[in-house]
Amino acid sequence: MSVVDHSLHAHKQGDAKHSHAKEVSNQNLLLIALVLTLGFSGVEAAAAYFAGSLALISDAGHMVTDAAALGLALLAQIIARRPPSPKHSFGFGRAEALAAFVNGIAMLALVAWIVGEALTRFFTPHQVDGLTVTVVAAVGLLMNILVAWVLSHDRKSVNTRAALVHVMGDLLGSVGALIAGLVIQFTGWMPADALLSIFVSLLILKSTFSILRESYHFLMEGVPLHIDYLEVGSDLKKVPGVLAVHDLHVWEMTPSFPALIGHIEIAQMSEWPEIMSRINVMLLNKHGIDHVTLQPEVAGMVDEHTHDEQLNEEIKQSDVIHRGDTFFVTCTSPDGPHRMAYHAWGNPANSKVLICVHGLTRRGSDFKTLAEAMSHDYYVVCPDVVGRGDSDRLKNPMLYAVPQYVADMASLIKQLGVAQVDWFGTSMGGLIGMVYASMPKNPIRRMLINDVGPRIEPEAIKRLGSYVGQPFVFKERPDALQRLNEICASFGSHTPEEWEVYNGPMLVQKDGLWVMHYDPDISVPFASVNPIMAKAGEMAMWHAFKQIHIPMLIVRGGESDLLSAKTVAEMCRVNPHIRSIEIPGVGHAPAFVKPEQVALAKEFFS
Repeated sequence: MSVVDHSLHAHKQGDAKHSHAKEVSNQNLLLIALVLTLGFSGVEAAAAYFAGSLALISDAGHMVTDAAALGLALLAQIIARRPPSPKHSFGFGRAEALAAFVNGIAMLALVAWIVGEALTRFFTPHQVDGLTVTVVAAVGLLMNILVAWVLSHDRKSVNTRAALVHVMGDLLGSVGALIAGLVIQFTGWMPADALLSIFVSLLILKSTFSILRESYHFLMEGVPLHIDYLEVGSDLKKVPGVLAVHDLHVWEMTPSFPALIGHIEIAQMSEWPEIMSRINVMLLNKHGIDHVTLQPEVAGMVDEHTHDEQLNEEIKQSDVIHRGDTFFVTCTSPDGPHRMAYHAWGNPANSKVLICVHGLTRRGSDFKTLAEAMSHDYYVVCPDVVGRGDSDRLKNPMLYAVPQYVADMASLIKQLGVAQVDWFGTSMGGLIGMVYASMPKNPIRRMLINDVGPRIEPEAIKRLGSYVGQPFVFKERPDALQRLNEICASFGSHTPEEWEVYNGPMLVQKDGLWVMHYDPDISVPFASVNPIMAKAGEMAMWHAFKQIHIPMLIVRGGESDLLSAKTVAEMCRVNPHIRSIEIPGVGHAPAFVKPEQVALAKEFFS
């Protein structure tokens, strides 16, 4: 037996917070099962009444309860897909576990009623029509096998498995009813009806208790059943550079997504990035934990009231707070040096840096709303990728490509003087981030990829080609803004004020006319891509994506034409570090100006 290490439980003032987004559940399976179950329950209830069979009544009762359980499970999965909001920052992923727990309690109540009724009938047998019971039970058995087969395709969700327990109980009920019908039909022994009802009810108790135990453990924020808490603490202490571990917590924020927070004592703060990298690799490979929030503390400087106050105090020593101020970094290309502009929010003394990189025709101002919300915790840096906004234009348009963009980002991070950054990349910014994060010794700690993946759908490429680099000239700014809003309609529904904040900076006045902010030549390499080049590029991106070993969140617009649900599923399959969330009612790409979308990003990076 393991010896309890009380130091792992030691609590000091404060704690870290961490969250993630819930993966999309398969609602179609539950919907199919619900329709089949509810439809047949009416048929079986009518047959039970005319046959006078408790076995059929219990089976029909099972099915009615199954229908309610499936309906509750379906509702829970719909709720669970809702993104985090300012009032529910963890999202609604726990709804599935709550529904599973309620379903388990309902199953216990049903079993108790059936057993009580069966005991009564055992001593005072009722007349039962054996033939009717046999026929209806046989049909019910086939139907329940079909429903169980449908639900078995989603065994990862505790909520779906709780619903499956109901259906399996009903399947056993159909078997019991079939046996009871055959016994009564051929022997006339009426107590068989009640006896088999008791037997079937007892059989389903084991699975019901298992679901109750698992959902209760999750709701009480217990350590995931597959993780040894003491072993995790011991392994953390063995990581080179770690002197001590305390205030350690391991739990599941939503089913199947374990998280860890804690405090690590080290000798020198400069060693932390390398130590943290070793910790992340160990926790993921050995324990399957990739949602990690650890606070480093220098040994000998920690007391009962020291947590992140030290870091906050250091930040407060600098009175400089940027609110969208513009700076420049000098970058190099085969054509010589050029300047890339970047806009910053927050305290430049903050060692926590968030890089936000925009899409193909956008600029750093896209992230103004998000940056203002994140600037208390991060120094937020939003570059204008070369050829856009306030950055220089390149002489050779063929250099408007991801390799040049990655090199420019490396120059930017070097100028910022930080060892690690977090990355938010929308569309093209996500592709830049994926390539950068696949490189050895890259500085990216975690990454949110907004509506892009290794494969870009041909329909989206055609749509982008219809306006990128095309003439865009208006005499009046309102007309230009209206046209731009129409082009960006897929970003979601926004108020006029939100469109002004988001699209207003895209328009610049030149020679008395309103035009787009970017160099039209950014379309040259985009337009030169042929199908063979596109396929080769896709293969290269998939290879790069598989080399990324940091926590990632893929955000997809529910109606996106650029990132398909199939591509997201494949990304989740080939890379174990990834989680995904879909935002309904939005195409390509979510703008992250809505409070609930901003809250989603804040929780992922917290």
